[in-house]
Amino acid sequence: MKKFLILGICVLCVSCGSHRQSVGDDASADQIANRNGACDDQIAYRNGGAEEFYQQGNRYAQGKGVEKNYAIAAGCYRRAAEMGNSNAQDKLGVRYMLGQGVPQDLDIARDWFEKAAAQGNPYAENELGYMYAAGKGVGQDYVTAIQWYQKASDHGLASAQYNLGLMYANGIGTPVDKVKAKALFTLAAARGFGPAKKALAQV
Repeated sequence: MKKFLILGICVLCVSCGSHRQSVGDDASADQIANRNGACDDQIAYRNGGAEEFYQQGNRYAQGKGVEKNYAIAAGCYRRAAEMGNSNAQDKLGVRYMLGQGVPQDLDIARDWFEKAAAQGNPYAENELGYMYAAGKGVGQDYVTAIQWYQKASDHGLASAQYNLGLMYANGIGTPVDKVKAKALFTLAAARGFGPAKKALAQV
């Protein structure tokens, strides 16, 4: 039986791994950001608070218009995350999972993903699915992984639809169901998700 690769955060962000920064284990994202510069509070509060902090985090994480700096990005995401922005909560979880700008800490990463997922953030739901499928920072639990992938899939996230399709295609945590797998790959492919198009040819 052919086996597909489970797609998760490490695959999606593999190019980010080499940018990890070395910091003290007790340093928070805000403390690290303050060593290297910081988010612009004045602009953030003037332009919408949490969303602006989140966008500043994106600019520093991607190096758009500023020098790329994961530490400052993490600090900005943290400001927005603490104000309840679910996208920032997810991105901060990613920073902790990969150790970008903050010390790698899978427990903290999971906490932030869970906060974002509680607001229905599909990216965080997908990351939690990956954590349980891979046993990354949690006990490996395919049934729980499927539950998280299903939530993200129901919210229309193509990568989650693909991941869930893989579980059904390979009988991971569930009986093999090629019909469900094909339906999920089809949904993901329709959203332009390349790996799903390749998987359809193998079901």
